[in-house]
Amino acid sequence: MRKVAGTVVAIAVLFAVVTLLKQRRPEEADTADPGGAMVAERERVRDFWDAYREATAFRIAEQPVEAAAAYRRALALNPGHQDALYYLGNMRFDVGDYAAAEQAWRRLVEVDPTNARGHSQLGLLYSCVGAPAFVQLHRAAAEFERALAINREETGSLLHLGEIALLRGDLARADSYLDAVVGSNYTSVPAYAYKAYLAWKAGAGSEAARLLATAAGHARGDAPAAAVPGEGDTRAGRAPMVTASSTCRPMRPGRADLSGISDGTGPAADSLYRALDSLLERARRTIPR
Repeated sequence: MRKVAGTVVAIAVLFAVVTLLKQRRPEEADTADPGGAMVAERERVRDFWDAYREATAFRIAEQPVEAAAAYRRALALNPGHQDALYYLGNMRFDVGDYAAAEQAWRRLVEVDPTNARGHSQLGLLYSCVGAPAFVQLHRAAAEFERALAINREETGSLLHLGEIALLRGDLARADSYLDAVVGSNYTSVPAYAYKAYLAWKAGAGSEAARLLATAAGHARGDAPAAAVPGEGDTRAGRAPMVTASSTCRPMRPGRADLSGISDGTGPAADSLYRALDSLLERARRTIPR
C-alpha cells in the first residue's frame, strides 16, 4: 500500500514539474534555447539589410515614395539606425512631407546628438522659404551652429547662417559669414554671388561686378576643382554631405542664372540682383525672424 502511495506521489510531482516547464515565461524559454534566439536575431539582421538595400536602390533610382516605405521597414527592425533615419527624412522631404522629415531627423539627433547631418537637415527645414509653415529662423540658426560645432570642416552651415542673416536683413552679419565661407571654400558660387549682391546693395558697383564674375567663373568651371557647392561642402572640396530640395534654395543662383554673365555687369547681372532683392523682401514680410 505504501508503495502505491509513493508511486502516486512521484507521478504527481512529475506532472507538476512538466506543467511548470510548459508555463515558462518567454524570456526563460529563450535562455533555455539560446540557439533559437540566435537564429531569430540572424533573421532580423538579414531582413533589415534586405529592406535597407531595397531602400537604397529606390533612392538611387529617384523613387522617394518607394524608398521611404522600404526605409520604414528597415527601421521597424532597427529603430535607431542612423543612415536609415537620415535618408527616410530626405525622402519625405523630397516629396514635401515636411512633418515626417522633421520627425525622422529629430529622432536621428536623439539617437546621436553629435550627428552633424541631422542638425544640418533640421536647420535646412527651419529655414526653408518654400515651406513657410516650418520656418523658424532662430531654430534654424541654432541647428546650423550645432552642426558647425560638431564639424568645423564643413562650410555649408556657414553658408546657411549667412542666408539666415540675409533673410533677417542683417547684412553686416551676412557678409561676415560669407567671408568665412570663401576663406575656407574659394569655389563657393553662392557665397560669391551673395557677396556681389551685398556690394550692389551698398552701391559698390565695381566690387559687385568683380565678385559676380568670380561666381560665374566658378560656376562654369574656370577655376581648378570648381563646383557649384552644396550645403555640406567642406574645406577640402569633398562632395556635399547633404542635399536640399530646390524648394528651399530659391535664393541661390545656379549655372543657368550665371550663364549670361561674364564680366559681372549687364542686364543679366542686374536681373539677378533685383530678383534676389525681391525674394528677400517678400520673405521678410511673410516669415518670422
